[in-house]
Amino acid sequence: MKNTALLLLAVTALSACGASTTPATTPPAHQQPGTTPPASPAPGSASAYVMTGTVRTEAGAPIAGVQVFADHTAYYNMNALGTTDAQGHYRIPLAHQPGTWNAGAYMQLKVAGESYEVRLSPDLDTPFDGSQGAVRNFTFKASDAPSGKVNIYLAHSNVELDYDTLEYTFTPDGPNVLGDTAPITRKVVFGYGIKNVPIGRYKVSATQMLNGVKQQMRLRSVDQPEFVPSVLAQFHDDGDRYGVTMELYIANP
Repeated sequence: MKNTALLLLAVTALSACGASTTPATTPPAHQQPGTTPPASPAPGSASAYVMTGTVRTEAGAPIAGVQVFADHTAYYNMNALGTTDAQGHYRIPLAHQPGTWNAGAYMQLKVAGESYEVRLSPDLDTPFDGSQGAVRNFTFKASDAPSGKVNIYLAHSNVELDYDTLEYTFTPDGPNVLGDTAPITRKVVFGYGIKNVPIGRYKVSATQMLNGVKQQMRLRSVDQPEFVPSVLAQFHDDGDRYGVTMELYIANP
C-alpha cells in the first residue's frame, strides 16, 4: 500500500508422653555444656516472622540493590523493607502481628542516562502467615523490563512510503535495558508506530521496497536533528501522555 498522507503514529517439634522408671545416666546432648547448638534453618527454609529470598535474572544471575518489601494485608501502612546483597539475597524481619503478608520488590534501572523503576512480583505470589514466615524469590524477566513506543512522522507531504515493506532496524548504542546489543528489526504498524521496543539508545535505520527497488530512507530524531541514513535516538519520558517514547522523522533517500 502506498500513501503520501501525513503519518502520525503517534522445623517440626517432636514430643513424647510417659516417663522412664530408670534415671538417665547421661543428659541429652543438647543439654550438655560445651556441645554445638542446633543448626540454623537450612537455606531456602522459612523462619517465623522472617521473609527471605533471592532476586535473580532469568539466566540465574544475582541482582544486588533491589528493594524488597513485605506489606501486611490488614494493617494499613505496616510494611517491612530489605535490600538484596551482592549474591541477590535479602532477609526481612516482620512485626509480630497476627495476619498475612504480601511480598513485592522494586528495582532501579539506568539506561542511557535515564532512570527507570521496575516493579517485580514474587515467583510465588500468594499471601503468607507471618508467624510461619516465608521464602519469596523474585525473577527479573524480559517482560518486566520497561519498553517504549516509537512514533514515526513524515518530514513532508511528498514522502512516499510503502507500509507493507517499511521496516526499522534498532542497533543498540551500548546495552539496552535487557543488556542486549543485538540489532532489533521491526515493521511499522500503520496508525500505531512501533510498540514495545526495549528501552535504550539506538542507531536507527529504515528501508522499504518501492516499485521493486529497495530504498534506504533518511531519518532524524530529537537527539540528532539532521537527516542521515542512520540516526542516533533514545527514549524519553514524555510526561506520561504517551509514556516513554522515541520520535523519528522520515524522508526520501
